[in-house]
Amino acid sequence: MEPALVFAFTAGAVATVNPCGFALLPAWFARQLAARPGEDVARRVLRAVASGLATTAGFVGVFALAAVVIGSGAAWIGAVLPWAGVALGGGLIAAGALWLFDLRLPGLPAVNGCRRVCGRYGAFGFGLSYGFISLSCSLPVFVAAAGAAFAARPTLLAANVLAYVAGAASVWLVIALLAAVSGAAALAGLGRRARGLRRFSGALVALAGIYVFLFWGQLLFADAPWMREILDRGGAISAGLARFLSDGVSPAGLLLALAGVLLLAWWLRLLRPAPPARRSDTHET
Repeated sequence: MEPALVFAFTAGAVATVNPCGFALLPAWFARQLAARPGEDVARRVLRAVASGLATTAGFVGVFALAAVVIGSGAAWIGAVLPWAGVALGGGLIAAGALWLFDLRLPGLPAVNGCRRVCGRYGAFGFGLSYGFISLSCSLPVFVAAAGAAFAARPTLLAANVLAYVAGAASVWLVIALLAAVSGAAALAGLGRRARGLRRFSGALVALAGIYVFLFWGQLLFADAPWMREILDRGGAISAGLARFLSDGVSPAGLLLALAGVLLLAWWLRLLRPAPPARRSDTHET
């Protein structure tokens, strides 16, 4: 494989754990973990694949659009990013609290409309949000990956962008599939106590929101030692994940991880007990 393509694939994978937004990964995991509790493993896996691809499209699409906008001289994005990060963090805290305390919003038309939109386009919107708040950390890497290919050979530009997309998609898919399979196994084991899984997912979403709120709030509000301690620990985790993906994971390794999760899903599906035979309403004469 061309070195430029390997670099682009690795850059795409590392971009998903950037320090600006990596705390959203637990929120993404939680979203897949508690989704569609009534579905079997096969359907959850198919939905996880679709969600992972939609999230990747939103995530990379933001970078491509931002590269064009910034290249045209627009400087307003830098001023908007902190406020967008704070708003997203606050929204995640609110959503996580609703799940954690098992609350339901009233069935108003606006709320029902939001639920329908989130149910249909939520994964793509999540990718857009993640990509937007990750711009200041990951956009230079995206531009470098594309530029490296263009400098080496202009015809490699499209292939390099696709390799970047594949690297990001592989991480999103591994997380989504692992969450879907884990959720199916947990729901099967919890039985009537499955509501606890939703509350656990809500706690993950709320914690992710708190970190995102603090990360971007430090640019707008007064810095505090306890805030700096939290953010330093988060930065260390992000750096460790980035080193793992850049040094220890290859394209073949991520593909093997995907295959392993799919095999686990298949195995769990085989372990499901057969449905009880339906009793016939007719009587023999």
